[in-house]
This record gives sequence, structure tokens and C-alpha cells, in this order.
Amino acid sequence: MKKLSFKTRMIYFGVIAAISLAFFALQLYVYLNSSNGTGSMVLLILWGLMVVFGIAGIVYNIAKKDRHSK
Repeated sequence: MKKLSFKTRMIYFGVIAAISLAFFALQLYVYLNSSNGTGSMVLLILWGLMVVFGIAGIVYNIAKKDRHSK
């Protein structure tokens, strides 16, 4: 990750966040409109964690850039 540029890291984490958010929304729709099973809830939690990972990567990347620009 250190050898990637700021722009590339932003794209990388942005794609992870966007795709994970889409699957999270799809899983939430399925969970709310069908019989609720344990597997459905587990997938909902896992996609939520992936969304958090993508957003945290973007925030960390921005914070890291601000530290180096000073």
C-alpha cells in the first residue's frame, strides 16, 4: 500500500466502500422482506463491516495525506 499514490488509494477504498454498500443494501432489503435466518443476519453484519473498512480507509488516507503535507 505504501507504493500506491494518494489517488490510487482513494479509488481502491472508494470502490470497496461502494460495492460493499450496494451489497449491504441488497442484504438489508432481503433481510427485511423475507423470513429472517441467522445466515442473513451474519451476512448483513459482514457487509456492514466491509463498508466501515472502506470508509475508514478513506478517512485514514486523508488524515495521512494531511500529516505529510505539513
